[in-house]
Order: sequence, then C-alpha cells, then structure tokens
Amino acid sequence: MIFYGTNSSKLKEGRLNNVNCPNRESQTTMNYAIFGKYFYIYWIPFFPIGKENILECNSCKKTYKIKELPEQIKGKFELEKHKNIPFLHFSGLAIVACLISYFSYSSSKEKELEYDYIKAPAIGDVYSVTSETKGHYTTMKIKNITQDSVFLVPNTYEINKKIATNDIDKNENYTDSELGYSKKEIVSLYSDNIIYQVKRNK
Repeated sequence: MIFYGTNSSKLKEGRLNNVNCPNRESQTTMNYAIFGKYFYIYWIPFFPIGKENILECNSCKKTYKIKELPEQIKGKFELEKHKNIPFLHFSGLAIVACLISYFSYSSSKEKELEYDYIKAPAIGDVYSVTSETKGHYTTMKIKNITQDSVFLVPNTYEINKKIATNDIDKNENYTDSELGYSKKEIVSLYSDNIIYQVKRNK
C-alpha cells in the first residue's frame, strides 16, 4: 500500500501592527502564520503545491485568509510574507534525482567494465545475447580461447525477458558444441548490442 497525500508546515509567523480588523472596524494588531503546502509519498515531501496564509485578530480572535482582508492589511502583509520555498518540500524529488544519478553512474561503470571483459575475454565468461528468434534472449559461455579466437558453447534455452537470462544460466543447459568467433567479431557483436551483457565470475 502506498501512503500519499498533502500536508503543510509553518514557514513564518509574525504580527501586523496598527491595522483595522474588518470584524471590529477598529485599529488592532493581527498575528499571522504562513504555511507551505506539499505533496508527500510515505511522508516524504516531494514538491510544493502552494501556500496558505492565516491571520488572527488579537482583539476579537477571528481568523482570516489574506484574500478576505482589505487592501490596507494586504499591503502590510506583502512586506512581511515569506517569499521562498523551503528545500525540504523538494526532498522527495532530490532523493529521486540522487537515485537516478547513482544508477546512471553505476550503469556507466558497469558498461566500462564489460567492455574491458570483451576486449580481454576469459574462460567462463557468460554473454547474454539477443536470439535469432524475435523477442527472445539466451546466453553463451566461453569454453576455450586461442590467440585470435573465442570458442563459445550456446545455451539450449531461450527466455523472453532481456534482464532474466540469469535464470537459464545453468551448467546443464549448455551444449557441447562450440561456436568459434574471432576476438574482433566478439567486440563487433558487443558494439552492435547482440551481446548486451557480460558476466564474469570473480
């Protein structure tokens, strides 16, 4: 279950002196409070959705929203009001941005490491590959390496989820027949995204 909704926090409070309360039509003072409203998910503020201003007459204790008051009070309040939005009201978006940056960086470093593996293959490396069957994916494992060539054994199973080839990467699923490629061909297959993932057991 996802918990979400709206909430508010007090941004500023203060007092307006020498103002005329519409209820009493006499000069008095008013306390005011400015609340910042925000949308939250799991109680984490994600983004602001406006502000609410509440003023209270210190004489009659009647409360008002700023739009309900005469221009004289609106003018005084304009000088007092809080103009900035607190960073905390964007904290959820900041967390999401940090996570996106982290995963982008991790993905970039992983691709760099994979390319190193492609240029310097090792026995036991597992390649996730796009199958000749449209929409299917499988794996191939390096069985042998010579100076110029790489020999792979194909997996007898295919899967229709690109990110789930680990599910079929089992020793008993590989055939005994070897397919030979030049090291240059292996690099080309990776560049063309036919080989799209490299796994090396360290």
